[in-house]
Amino acid sequence: MNRRFSIFSLLLLTTGAVHAEVTGSVLWYLEQEPGIEPYKVRYLVTENFMRSDEGDGEVGFALFNRSTRQIYSVDPEVRTVLSIDGQGKTPKTPRRLDISIKQHVDSEFPRIAGKVPVTVELNAGGELCDSAVVIPGFPGPARAAFQEFARSLAIQQKRTLANTPSEYQTPCFLSRYIYAGDFYLQQGVPLLEWDGKGKRRELINFQIGVGLDEHLFELPEGFETIRAGGQQGAP
Repeated sequence: MNRRFSIFSLLLLTTGAVHAEVTGSVLWYLEQEPGIEPYKVRYLVTENFMRSDEGDGEVGFALFNRSTRQIYSVDPEVRTVLSIDGQGKTPKTPRRLDISIKQHVDSEFPRIAGKVPVTVELNAGGELCDSAVVIPGFPGPARAAFQEFARSLAIQQKRTLANTPSEYQTPCFLSRYIYAGDFYLQQGVPLLEWDGKGKRRELINFQIGVGLDEHLFELPEGFETIRAGGQQGAP
């Protein structure tokens, strides 16, 4: 795989004087999915919430309540909020699923926030499923929030696994989305992540300890709430 990434353009911004009511971190990622052009995603993380959006406030956003493990996907166009309950026990890995996680320090990458990045690889069923370069000891609440979010999604994915066609339930799918979705988040915040099939994201900017408008972490009023499938009481 081509490892020529543009991480050398990574910029650590200094904290500015911002009049706001909560303090948190801002991380910008350049994300890409198979068949579409790369797009930027902003993550706003505090001790209580994580919000992801495109940064302009004009389109939808996702909100994660860290204390209640609730995920909300807001769509302003149709005025709906998709609610996902991330509470529950983390799924236990079945014995038949052979998962291994390998890691090594990669001298190719410069220090980020004073830390040497670490490459982490997820293998399942004898296949390389996902790779990431992470920043250990990254300051702020981002690493913990990302890990909590991944585990909450895994719980929901396990609820609806019966609805996933068996041919898609490969070792890589099961490990990446249910049993080991946080494989790299145990080590640090992702600097790079890719799966070799066109999915990729790269950290391009971040701020630590900045003021954030607390209203960014509120749900809009008057929207219809839809509960995700597989949850108690869901349609």
